[in-house]
Amino acid sequence: MENVSTGQTREYEQTKKKVRQKKNEWLFVNPYLIVGIVGASFCFSWFFSIILTPNFLYADIGETRLYQLLHIGFAGALFAAYFAIWRLSGFFQVHRGALLVLSLACGLVSAVPGVWPSFLHDVALPIRTACAGAGVASLATLWIEFLCVHLKDQVRVAIASIFVLSFVWYAGVLLVDVRFSPFVVLAFVLISCLIYLFLRKRFALMDTMPSIDAKESDSRLLITWKPSLLTVMGSVAQGFVLYWLLQAESYVPVASFLLGGGSLVVALLLLIDSLKSFTIKESFIRKLFLPVLAACILTLLFIPAEWRYVPCLLAFGFSLLPYSSALFATCEHIVRCDLSSIRAFSWARLYAAIGLLLGLGAGWSAFSSEIFGDITLPVFVVVIVMFFILVSTTLSTKSYYPGEDEPGERIARIGGDGEILFEHQVDSSGDGKKYFQQKCDAIAEKYGLTNRQTEVLHLLAKGRNAAYIQKQLVISQHTAKAHIYSIYKKTETHSQQDLMDLVENYELDEGSKR
Repeated sequence: MENVSTGQTREYEQTKKKVRQKKNEWLFVNPYLIVGIVGASFCFSWFFSIILTPNFLYADIGETRLYQLLHIGFAGALFAAYFAIWRLSGFFQVHRGALLVLSLACGLVSAVPGVWPSFLHDVALPIRTACAGAGVASLATLWIEFLCVHLKDQVRVAIASIFVLSFVWYAGVLLVDVRFSPFVVLAFVLISCLIYLFLRKRFALMDTMPSIDAKESDSRLLITWKPSLLTVMGSVAQGFVLYWLLQAESYVPVASFLLGGGSLVVALLLLIDSLKSFTIKESFIRKLFLPVLAACILTLLFIPAEWRYVPCLLAFGFSLLPYSSALFATCEHIVRCDLSSIRAFSWARLYAAIGLLLGLGAGWSAFSSEIFGDITLPVFVVVIVMFFILVSTTLSTKSYYPGEDEPGERIARIGGDGEILFEHQVDSSGDGKKYFQQKCDAIAEKYGLTNRQTEVLHLLAKGRNAAYIQKQLVISQHTAKAHIYSIYKKTETHSQQDLMDLVENYELDEGSKR
């Protein structure tokens, strides 16, 4: 009984120690990184203030349909801006200040109405629309690079936090008098740009931002056309239902509040999931995508026009999941494969902009035109749903984003410099996983590694970094690094690359294969 009591006491003390370690993690967060998350949230608030607001850029037009056409123009401007940033990624990696100046200039031009001379009145809105798209794309690219470089191990949590804060700030746009809304949006632009400038001047790590060759980055890019097609599909759904929601405020005064509030709830769920369980993955979302969105969109055919905002709200809220998932996966892929953040992010957002443009265009055709007479809406609803079905049936149930494969499904490793060391299918995923584990165990026995060091070896050989090992094994950062150093010393390797080569090339004797 005494031994049992002693064991329980020891286990209790270990549990308390683990809890303290988890709590103390936040004590080592650099305050500049927190400032960066806040600054990025104002950038995304700028985007949401434009895309979710019926009164586009808070201009006094008086015709709802023109506002909606300007939203389509904004999506087109996003696409053009991301394409230009992608093509000029090498230049912008060296001259990030140019992107910052472009963001600030476009923000000033687009956010303040009523300051244009009379002879420019007819072209003011198109110019503001183009500047809004260019400014949002430029500033978002800078902030995503900041997150991918300086918050590598917490990039998903950081982005989820940014979304939550963004919708909180967006509430300020909805709550103030409409006459002051443009100045609130302008404040978002100025604060975000100034915070980035402040970090460039005061945060030492901003001086070592990487510059990665475009061809080298593209050679390590693992995201194929299939996840890109998923991004397009999610954005098409988002744009289609958003078009109807943009005109819903004419008969539902609280539509904007419902849209913003629902989006905030989704963002909170994503943040909680990122901190706790991480169950809302791309593969999980894809399983629900077709039944949920098809049900919402098909409902538009059977309910009165004044109630269509209800299924549209539900569809838009759900469409934020694939939108966020694609952003999470892109950033994690940038970190994992050491890609050029500016190039990879702008390339990935091209597909999101294409989907948004197609969705808004389909919404305009379905709700505001009479291309097919009285059956225009049913025709476009059927086309949209058939598109979802076609894409869903084209893709298998496998996750296409690197890092979301099921354990043992594929032996694939990314080296310290992001290169693919080897990638091959095995006849049996269970056998492949077992063979890999046997090699790690044999190496651990040969070089006299402890049980804990053996656990660390298994993770290191898969390409995991110290932060991931720390979380997976619930140990401190110092302990994780100490184990890694000991493994390198005992195995006479000098880097993770050397260790992974050692495991890959190790030959098991017949007695070890069981």
